[in-house]
Amino acid sequence: MPDSCCAVGCTNRRGNKPGLCFYRIPSEREHPERRALWICAIKRGKGKQWQPSKYTRICSEHFVRGAKSDIPISPDWVPSVFTPATKKRKREKQHSGMKNKRVEEEEEEDEEKKKKQAAVDVLLELSSVPRAKEEQQCTNRPCREKIERLKRECNGLWEENQRLKYIIRPGNFDDLALVKETFGK
Repeated sequence: MPDSCCAVGCTNRRGNKPGLCFYRIPSEREHPERRALWICAIKRGKGKQWQPSKYTRICSEHFVRGAKSDIPISPDWVPSVFTPATKKRKREKQHSGMKNKRVEEEEEEDEEKKKKQAAVDVLLELSSVPRAKEEQQCTNRPCREKIERLKRECNGLWEENQRLKYIIRPGNFDDLALVKETFGK
């Protein structure tokens, strides 16, 4: 049985494109958290939660670098590139040979920016952690000091996250600068 991609709007099948890889959805037994993140990112079906079978696959085009990663801090830990309109645009380009090369290149650049922005949005959405609603009071002084220090650190990280969201949202960012700022390379 040939593999086909489970992402909505993606028509990729094994054998259609050289170099295209297909990945299984992580198993419930071995990687329940990662599986839940993948299912959330794929966003199939409205209403009830979609449950993929053991034969369900997703293609490498839905990963920022073109392949899944087993490193949890990698942007390819979870598939994040989903643009259902991509295939339609490619078909339109094939049928209308009247567009000049510069216009096509600009459209491809815009499409690439949209893919990257969609990936960033998904990663930011998945990385947002809601604040705790109830906190237990501690009477131990070292414990209270540690809690206060952790609260300050958490608030600092939350503010940094908000700042990065603000920088990224308009789509006016330099990929290299983002990587350097995020990973310190």
